[in-house]
Amino acid sequence: MPREAISTSVYSVPVEGFTQATRTPAVGDLVCAPGVTARDAEGALVGEGDIRAQTHQVMRNLRGLVEDAGGTLGDVIRVVTYLRDMDDLMVVHQIRGEYFGPTPPASTSVGVTRLFDPRQLIEMEAMAVVAAR
Repeated sequence: MPREAISTSVYSVPVEGFTQATRTPAVGDLVCAPGVTARDAEGALVGEGDIRAQTHQVMRNLRGLVEDAGGTLGDVIRVVTYLRDMDDLMVVHQIRGEYFGPTPPASTSVGVTRLFDPRQLIEMEAMAVVAAR
């Protein structure tokens, strides 16, 4: 399901590529992916201490989950990103853009003091609308 970016003139966020809201036809299946982390297929953490490596792994994992549900990253309509260090936000934002393209999903980023595994620097939740099976 294609995303359409929605912007309003009464609200502005000074972050390039930030999507204020998205509209997506809700014909299909809702796929929810909570707690996507930088773990590989064997469960090992990828990129300890490296926000770039962990973000790429999170995005690859998210892509795999959505594709296994029958969709693409273009079907993701919302993400919430949890970061141990908000100073990493612009790096994470840039990497997410590589995966989501010019119309990213609506997103929220939240700074946290700790994630499940203290070596984790990032965790992401996502919602997608994929074609009904």
